[in-house]
Amino acid sequence: MFFSNSYTTPSTIDGIIVEFFESGFNGVTDAWVGNTVLVILSILIACFFSSLIGYQRERNGHPAGFRTHVLIGLGSALIMVISIFAAPGNYETRDPLRLAAAGVTGIGFLGAGAIIQNGFSVRGLTSAASIWVTMAIGMCAGCGYFFIGTLSTIITIVILALLHKVEFRATSKSAMILLVTKVEDNALEDLVTIMEEMNLKISDISTSRVKKGEGTYLRTVFRASGSKKGITEELLKILVEKLDPIECEILH
Repeated sequence: MFFSNSYTTPSTIDGIIVEFFESGFNGVTDAWVGNTVLVILSILIACFFSSLIGYQRERNGHPAGFRTHVLIGLGSALIMVISIFAAPGNYETRDPLRLAAAGVTGIGFLGAGAIIQNGFSVRGLTSAASIWVTMAIGMCAGCGYFFIGTLSTIITIVILALLHKVEFRATSKSAMILLVTKVEDNALEDLVTIMEEMNLKISDISTSRVKKGEGTYLRTVFRASGSKKGITEELLKILVEKLDPIECEILH
């Protein structure tokens, strides 16, 4: 059974759903039939939820796409099912969440693989985050928490599909900018001068020397903020014209 007699299922929508299945549809049939149906339903729903997230990522051309997210959701659901059913005993003698905890740790390696260093910048952080969330949603479905899984899936898709517009509006007045120049160009002094001429505020600045190939470059990351929209795009154009950087882009 999903929950032993010594464990009280929380009074939630998901708790009611699990109790309905593990009681054999309120006594209509044997408990094992209800549990079998619940396991199958959990796996299928996990695949469905994760496919929705994966489709959104695939459509936008991100590294972790449709099949990757579906497999993550399926694997996470299987981890929860195995945690609940595979080990004998009750909640006084075993901890079914130990295997789930190991899955949470292991998914970090897959998420790290989605993070790609492109030149002097890093891509794939959102894909790594979506992988981690998909794992959690798959675990929700795997233990029969369909309502929480549904709500989390909707919230995740809204964040991935719509909130990038909020980010775009935010970066119109303030943004983190990556600037890569040759070390001998002394670009920091010119950068400060350009910012003053444009009445822009510079903050959160950090610099580091980066070796790439046979050359050594100065990698500068800073926040530029102003009072009008579109100021960051205008700043990028001026930086490219006056500093001739190796790389210049808005990070977020």
